[in-house]
Amino acid sequence: MNIRKAVLEDVNEIAKVHINSLKTSHMGILPQIFLENLTYEWSTPRFTEALRNRPKSVSLLVAENEKRQIVGFIWGGPERKSDEIYKGEIYAIYILSEYHGVGIGRKLVKALAKDLSSSNIFSMIVRVFAENNPSRRFYEAVGGRKVREGTVIVKDEVYNDVVYGWTNIKELLS
Repeated sequence: MNIRKAVLEDVNEIAKVHINSLKTSHMGILPQIFLENLTYEWSTPRFTEALRNRPKSVSLLVAENEKRQIVGFIWGGPERKSDEIYKGEIYAIYILSEYHGVGIGRKLVKALAKDLSSSNIFSMIVRVFAENNPSRRFYEAVGGRKVREGTVIVKDEVYNDVVYGWTNIKELLS
């Protein structure tokens, strides 16, 4: 498994991972009609923009299998809501379901922590739907501690979320 920085030529594969993973990981959490209507074309512009206009402190990393196909990615950078304690944030992490449980997520989180540290960001958070128990277990397994609960709005619907945090991401690097 290879972890590397994403380049603009990766956008189509990243969009496929994003949509395919979103549909499987959020089944039963987000409305089925919403998930069914997600398209690669909806996702592509967001990652194109992220790669074209990426500040140095923002990272978009991909995981490739042995055939050099992108099977997962992580996107993160400075925390976006001016948190007093947590200065970095995982914006998104998605891995194709057939690659769950083999350590890719852990490697991606570690790689992001390394990038954030090089930008003098040493703490981070991630927001996850409260009902997404597999993701919550993953963040707990990689050392995230539940720091608060809140809500998030998706398509005019309110959902409960949980925020996990790492006060010292250097711990992820060892």
